[in-house]
Amino acid sequence: MWKYVMLVLAAGCSLGSLSTITKIGITRGFSVGELLAGQFVIGWLILLVLLLIFKQKPSFKGVKFLLIGGAMIGCVSIFYTLAVSKLPASIAVLLLFQFTWIGIVIDSLYQKKWPDLKTFFSVSILLIGTILASGIIGSEKIAYDPTGIMLGLLSAICFAMYIFIMDKTSAEVPAIQKSFFMVTVAGILVLTTFSPGSLLYGGLSLEWTLFGFFLAILGNIFPVLFMAIGVPKVGSSVGTILSSSELPAAVFLSAIILHEAVHMIQWFGVFLVLAGIVISQWDVFGESKSKKNSIILDN
Repeated sequence: MWKYVMLVLAAGCSLGSLSTITKIGITRGFSVGELLAGQFVIGWLILLVLLLIFKQKPSFKGVKFLLIGGAMIGCVSIFYTLAVSKLPASIAVLLLFQFTWIGIVIDSLYQKKWPDLKTFFSVSILLIGTILASGIIGSEKIAYDPTGIMLGLLSAICFAMYIFIMDKTSAEVPAIQKSFFMVTVAGILVLTTFSPGSLLYGGLSLEWTLFGFFLAILGNIFPVLFMAIGVPKVGSSVGTILSSSELPAAVFLSAIILHEAVHMIQWFGVFLVLAGIVISQWDVFGESKSKKNSIILDN
């Protein structure tokens, strides 16, 4: 089980790197539309090549869930990008991370039962950590744009729905096929929203291709594949909590690569997010340690 836990954690960390790469791309003169166009087009081409290499014949089993999942990926990208354009980044991140409790609510309603005490406790710690890590505490001036807040919350709902849908997709369908279907739908949505001309505006230059490649790998390939494999095994509630690794990764990379100032209270928030993840998976880590000790004793 711990292997699937690590895959979902890695997916969250991979998504956490996108904001840093996007900021660098913007400083290089690319628009958000151009960067998203590169991400989804190159991501789709990479998945197409993988399909051909592994000679996987298209399977339409559970295609309804895959199409919905792809739509959710596209909507997260669209809503979050628009929210960032209208709100301070700290507020947009805070709104996006409401997916932690939204995902738990969705799963609880589906299963018609309340989450257990451990899940409730870990999510509470995650939310407190998210508020502290976002950097809004101590900020001198915060702008509240109603439209931006609505867009940020919509991105959180869509991300929670995406994780939930991943839990419901057939385990019999190979992860590459799942990812290909979803990225295809997401790419169509993104290009339709920001106009197909974003490809031409980017100039199809080498630099645009490089940014698109890294955004595709870290935004469309690794996280979508890892979640397609891991979430059906760990469940949507646990997958939602594990995906919170996105925030610590974003803070670490912004501090190391972008040299952004990260205050002590933000680092404490990152610690709380990591603590919330560990608490949610305490049984899994304990089970893994128990199995290891059992192997040692047997030898």
